Amino acid sequence: MWITTDQAIDIYARYCKARFGARATKLARARMAELRQSGDAEGERIWGEVSRRVEEQQTPSPTLSS
Repeated sequence: MWITTDQAIDIYARYCKARFGARATKLARARMAELRQSGDAEGERIWGEVSRRVEEQQTPSPTLSS
């Protein structure tokens, strides 16, 4: 079975959130900075997206009050 890069980003974002909890975004951004420093633009882009999706998971959905 082949997965797309987009699917892999989703999977890894969920893993990071489950494994690292509140630290997940900070750790993803740190990895993104490491990759930027080494000149890996594609890796930086992907880890930036992982970080964004972890943040989306942390944002509670708005609820409607009756």
